[in-house]
Amino acid sequence: MRRRMIALAAVPWLVAGCGAAGSGAVGSAVHGYHRYSDPSVAMEPTIHAGGTFDARPVDPGDYRPKRGDVVVFTQPAWTGGSGRPQVKRVVAIPGDRVACCSPDHRVLLNGAALPEPYLAPGTPETAFGQVIVPEGRLWVMGDNRESSADSRSHQGEDGHGTVPAKAVIGVAVLK
Repeated sequence: MRRRMIALAAVPWLVAGCGAAGSGAVGSAVHGYHRYSDPSVAMEPTIHAGGTFDARPVDPGDYRPKRGDVVVFTQPAWTGGSGRPQVKRVVAIPGDRVACCSPDHRVLLNGAALPEPYLAPGTPETAFGQVIVPEGRLWVMGDNRESSADSRSHQGEDGHGTVPAKAVIGVAVLK
């Protein structure tokens, strides 16, 4: 059995082989889901560093964007060309306007403060200018905003920090 490790900026890519007593599997027996392990803190408190989660596989180009989804995707430009899987939350979908911050320091989605119950209380936001998400792309952010290299960190690149929706390879199934 194997466990897929998620790679995030500045985190080495690891694929760990596990014996029969291993803690995860590439093709989990639970309805064909894939099991991933995230070595970083970027998605805390939703996914803890070293924690595992299952993701429903998505065929390339078949992901139908939904705000709030936690997705596994490959974005080679973000991983030095390696194309390693990453995990982030979909904050904005095509046509949305996203910016930060509201007067109470929250992300603005289409001009309104975004309710984000998945963030730890007191999570600080880093200001960023408005981005209109292009067709076929997503704006993604980690839940641990201080420790996540996400769309905000890549605004100077093609797509202005957005990720192609066709890069999504799985949608996390969280309890």
